[in-house]
This record gives sequence, structure tokens and C-alpha cells, in this order.
Amino acid sequence: MQHLSKLNYRPLYWIWVVLFALTAVLGLLFPAAENAAGLAALRIVSILFFLPPWLILLKAKQERSRHHIRVVRYLSIASLAATLIFFCAAILSVRFSEAVGSLVHILMTIICAPLVCSNFYALPMFGWATLLVGSFGKAK
Repeated sequence: MQHLSKLNYRPLYWIWVVLFALTAVLGLLFPAAENAAGLAALRIVSILFFLPPWLILLKAKQERSRHHIRVVRYLSIASLAATLIFFCAAILSVRFSEAVGSLVHILMTIICAPLVCSNFYALPMFGWATLLVGSFGKAK
């Protein structure tokens, strides 16, 4: 925990952004990985995506920085809400053309990047939910 005090927030946020972009690109390039190695790599990247926000949250709690705790909280809420909206949109898009379904899927891949990248939606949703619940705990 002492090492957290040496970290700055800015690099953690940048790493988080880069991992978000990486999960979005991988989700677009490999929407359904078939081999075990590829699937494992996508899931590992998806799990690594949650490391920087968790470190931000731990550091913010250690320093009692409400601003950074709220950033993680609101991004978690936004991601979970966007996932719900896009799940509903994907179900509703069945009634429309294939182009509409493809557009919804592309938007979902970009906005809900860690979910689509992992090809296992429950794991990243659990990650977002864990960050959200963790943002409500007491600061140390």
C-alpha cells in the first residue's frame, strides 16, 4: 500500500484509456475468438483493463480524494447503464435490418469495450460492479 502513494493519477488514467482503446480494437478485430489461446488473451486484456481503476480507487481512498473516487464511481455507473441500454437495443434490433443490428453491435463494441473483448460478458460486468461497490466503501 505504501507504493500507491508514489504513483500519480495521470499515468494510471492514461493506462486505463490505452487499455480501453485496446479492448475496443480487439473486440472489433476478434469478435468471436475460436481458439483457446486467443480467447485467453482477450480475457486477460479485459481483466487487466480493471487494474488501473482499482489502483486509482485504492490510492484515492488512501488519500481521501473524493474527486477520484467519484470519477471511478460515475464511470462504473455509466458503463453499467450503457451495457443495459445496448443489451436492450441489441434485442430490439432483431426486428430491424441486418445493418441496424450491425450498427448496434459496433457501437456496443466501442462503448462497452471490455465486455465484448472478453467474449464473456459476466466477468467485465462483475469488474464494473466491483469498482462501483468499492467506490462506496470508507476511506482509510
